[in-house]
This record gives sequence, structure tokens and C-alpha cells, in this order.
Amino acid sequence: MRLSSFLLTFVALVPYILQAQEASLFQSVSPFLSDSTCAINCEDSGYRLMTQVIDGETITREYIIHVPSGYQEGDNLPLVIVYHGFGGCAYYMADETNGLNDLADEENFFVAYPQAAYRPAKEDTYWEPGFNGGESIYLDDIFFSEQLIEHIDEEFSLDLSRVYAAGYSNGGMLTYSLACLRGELFAGVCVMSGALLDGMDSCDPAQPVPMIIFHGTGDFVLPYNGDQYYASVPDVVSLWVDHFQIPTSTLTSTDLNGGNVVHDSYHGGTNNTCLSLYTVIEEYGAPGDHVWFSQNMDGVPPNEVMWEFFTGECGGIDGIFQEGQEAVQAYPVPFEDQLFLADIGVRSSVYHMHDLQGVLVRIGCVGPDGSIHGLGDLPSGCYLLRTAGSIFKVVK
Repeated sequence: MRLSSFLLTFVALVPYILQAQEASLFQSVSPFLSDSTCAINCEDSGYRLMTQVIDGETITREYIIHVPSGYQEGDNLPLVIVYHGFGGCAYYMADETNGLNDLADEENFFVAYPQAAYRPAKEDTYWEPGFNGGESIYLDDIFFSEQLIEHIDEEFSLDLSRVYAAGYSNGGMLTYSLACLRGELFAGVCVMSGALLDGMDSCDPAQPVPMIIFHGTGDFVLPYNGDQYYASVPDVVSLWVDHFQIPTSTLTSTDLNGGNVVHDSYHGGTNNTCLSLYTVIEEYGAPGDHVWFSQNMDGVPPNEVMWEFFTGECGGIDGIFQEGQEAVQAYPVPFEDQLFLADIGVRSSVYHMHDLQGVLVRIGCVGPDGSIHGLGDLPSGCYLLRTAGSIFKVVK
């Protein structure tokens, strides 16, 4: 049974499961979930509207867009779509993603916060993680997501090769479904404290999608090890690794924050698909909980970890990236035996190449034509290339 048919069976259960597990338990500890105003109507002056007319009836959906401070008309910039949790509001999510908008200003990308539809049957807002209503932006949140990308692109002219999805909790469920069903739309996805409905091993994405997951071992709403409704985080990792033929031999595990966070990284799958898992054992002195994580991981905020994964480690790479600067084109991507750098003033310079553990793996000279040869014996993976005072990330 494929994902879409399974979702039709399970989607009716989602509101009941989440309402029982998430809304009652989580209301006291998270600003994202229901309060009386939000549950009735997530109104906010910053909302934008998109509409659809079906059989003479106008359907309206809402979203918030953060336009980076450096945006100029005509720029083709990346987009990150952030989906809130069950019973949540987009404006809460925009406020509580721990500086994501500030990062967007620094790195020059759009952030969209769509609003889940209010469902009268459950008197709350939530995402439907599957095909449920055909081409209806109200009934089908996957279709709504497709239309949202088109809607924003019409206004701002996006870089459609660098659209990313990030979801928290019930929004993470939708993000998993988007990766499974509409992977061709996204250069990478991030799931924070989300879940894949149990039985979704039939998830069969046509397009490889790099994925980064953050999940706490103390999550009491969507347990790390799964339950009768949700697949465990290790099972999701195995699904993605197996489906995209990511060699398990590429796994590297790194302890962060003194062992309170474990980072498992896989790379080298189909079309160089990567997967990163951040298992949060402890955050701020408490067990890793059901949250959008905010504590730095060895000095790096989780939002920056996510963005670094999207733009550097493997997600949507279409060139070589200079740390802290604009993308620099290089080819081929991924490289095999040689690399060619664009005209960036590093020709005939000495280069040093390190793996992501900091081990020096190659030293040599950039040729007069911007080429670096003799790289064929390097294992597949991500590397740091240092030359002429600059640092680049490259992928073999």
C-alpha cells in the first residue's frame, strides 16, 4: 500500500490522536498551541491571503511572509516554509522560532509561515498530512503548499531550486508527507519534534530529498521511539537511508554539548542525498522535549544548523559556497576527479582540503584555469576547501 492510500485511512485519526496527546498536555508549556483566541480564529494584521473559487464559493487561506531586509525587487531568493504545530497559529510560530527571521535577514532568504485551517469538527487548527480533498486549498494541505509556493513566486520571483520545508510537531507530519509525495518541490526538509505516521514504510518519494531531523529523547507527545500511531525516529532514518541508497558506511556520529546532543550524519545516496539526525538528550538542563529547539549545539543555534544543512552540507547544492558570502559557482556538482572554480581570484593558489572532522585529506595548487585535479580517490562525502583566505564546501 502506497503512502497516499494509507494517509486517507489515517488522516481521520490525526486530529483525535493529536488532540488527546498534544493539545491537553502541551498547552501549559508551549506558546504554539491553543488558547481561546487562537483556536477560534488565528487573526493577525500581518496575515496575507490567498483565495480559490470552487463551485462559486471563495476559499481563503492565510500566511505570513518575512521579506529579508536586503531584498531588492528582481532578486531570486530561497524560501523556507515553516509549518506550526497542532492547534497553532502562524504568528506565534513566526515569533517563537528563535530568531529565524533574523537569520533570514543575514542570509537573504524568505520565510513563509502558513496558517493551518480551522476545522470546526475539532474546534482547532491543524494540518492534514495527506491527499484529502483533491485540488482544494482548504481540504488538502499538500495542494495548499504547492499553491502557496506558486503564489509567493508570483509576487517575489523565488529561486525555485532552493525552496525548503520545515515543520514542528503536526507541521512536521506534513513536512514528512511533502517529502514523500512532493519531493520534487523541495531542495531539503527539516522536521522538528515531528512524526511519520506508523506504517508509512510505503512512502515512496520519486525525488531524492535531503532531510534533517531534530528530536528529543524526552518527547512525551510524539515519542522518539514511536508508538502505535507513529513510526520511531530510527525507523524514519532507516526508511530514508534505504530508499535513497545512502551507504550506512558513511555514518558519522558526533557528540555535541558534552554528549547532550548526538549528531548522526549520512551522505552519498542517490543524487548525493544526505540525512542528518540531531538526537537531543538534554536541553537547558532538562530532557529533550517536544519543542522547536533553541539551545546552541556546540555554539551553533539549531536554526543555523538547519540553514547550513540546506545550503552547504548537501541540500540543494548547485555550486561551491563561500562561508559568510554569496554562492560561488563550481562544476561539476558533485565532483568526481576534478573541480573547476569560478573566477574568484584563487587561481594558481595553494589549496587545503579537509573532511568534516577537520582531517587534512589533500593539499595542492589551483590550476591557471581554476581547476583542481586528482580528487578521484577521495571517498564520497562533504569537504572543506581552503584557498586564498576563503573557505568553501564541496561535495564528492
